[in-house]
Amino acid sequence: MLWWHWSILGFSLVGIEILTLGGLGNFYFLFFGVAALLVSGLTWAGLVEAAWLQWFLFAILGIISLFVMKKPLQANRSPNGQDEPDVDSMVGEMATVLEPLAPHAVGKVELRGSTWNAKNTGTTLLEKQALAKIVRVDGLTLWIQAESMTQEE
Repeated sequence: MLWWHWSILGFSLVGIEILTLGGLGNFYFLFFGVAALLVSGLTWAGLVEAAWLQWFLFAILGIISLFVMKKPLQANRSPNGQDEPDVDSMVGEMATVLEPLAPHAVGKVELRGSTWNAKNTGTTLLEKQALAKIVRVDGLTLWIQAESMTQEE
């Protein structure tokens, strides 16, 4: 292949990565785009002429760049430029009960300005506006107990 074929392939792959804005979250197009641009440079310089060697270098350089750079790129990437709190970090926080909640019943609580489904895992009735401790997070449901109870498992 000619060097400019590799350049077109490389810029196309980098362009796809930019258009998806890392939407796939894995940067695969970026790594192979960079590999194609490197092969383009090597071909232009006359260091690699055989087509099989160009394809081999493309594959090897793409895989190497994938393994070397994927984790550092993902570590520096956070959605909306802000670090989102880990959902599991809600365990131990206090939520406000929005409706009377009988033992082992499901209802609504307010936490961090949002309404959540909550399951009363305690043995006492939780009154409206009472504070309840989050003992577990299961998907979008918070498992709560009265503030003074300890977790029973």
